[in-house]
Amino acid sequence: MIVITYAINSAHQEVVNILENIPGITWKAKVHESMKDKSNVPLNQIYKSKVLPQAKQASKQFTPVASKEAPDQWDWIQMNPGCSDVVPEQGYCGASAHVSVMNAFSDFRCFQGKDADRVEYSPQYMLNCDPDERCTNCEGSPIPVLWAWKFLIDVGTVPSQCVSYKSGVTGKTGKCPTSCDDGSQIPALVKAKEVINICISNQANEEAIKQALINGPVSTMLWVYEDLYYYESGIYQHMYGKDMGWSSCEFVGYGEENGVKYWKVKNIWGRQWGENGYFRILRGSPYYGGESQIEYECVQAQV
Repeated sequence: MIVITYAINSAHQEVVNILENIPGITWKAKVHESMKDKSNVPLNQIYKSKVLPQAKQASKQFTPVASKEAPDQWDWIQMNPGCSDVVPEQGYCGASAHVSVMNAFSDFRCFQGKDADRVEYSPQYMLNCDPDERCTNCEGSPIPVLWAWKFLIDVGTVPSQCVSYKSGVTGKTGKCPTSCDDGSQIPALVKAKEVINICISNQANEEAIKQALINGPVSTMLWVYEDLYYYESGIYQHMYGKDMGWSSCEFVGYGEENGVKYWKVKNIWGRQWGENGYFRILRGSPYYGGESQIEYECVQAQV
């Protein structure tokens, strides 16, 4: 067992050594103890295609105002930490969209004054109660963030205080609950009103995302590569490692450092990873869909 553990640790450190010696790299890497066993989180087991499933329903398209220019930088976490500085942890369930979208829903309701104090809403309720069986498992099926928002529009959810997130620990889902965890009655379901598609395939979406961010956070998808697990700080660009699959995250701001433009993104891997649970990623990349396709599938909802 000691030999196996040593070999695993050495392999992780070898990746960090490779990254540290790449000329011109704009970010720092480290071995995160919490991520050593996360390389097998289901997002890398089931779905390898970079083509996402077709959305269930059409959504309204966001149109940037040509005469309106967004500020040079924006950061919801600094501007309103009471509403937005809550970092979720996906754990051992591959339902990343449920976890990320529900966190964004909680953020947005707080921003809009729908909840006097921020209320954490339940990804477990969505995970267990979605009538689409493709959305009710922990096996890593990459449901687009739009699907998760559609559930909140069509069905709704309850606070996590009623139905807590358990699948991150167990790696399994359950039946749609008929009562809260403590046996009390399920309260009235809280819904979103409308979902707006911010990004358009085959187009540069940078200005649209920037303008939308002024209204609140934007949910997005990210094509994960192996090196992201080792991200510690800086402006991430994919440099090394294999494809791992789709995951979900949330735009919360943008800026520029040393002439390099970036998005600030809230991840779902807990506070112990990255820049206190967040990462910065290259903004406006010439690659299709942006760096790691983060500018490809992004939406914002009205609550």
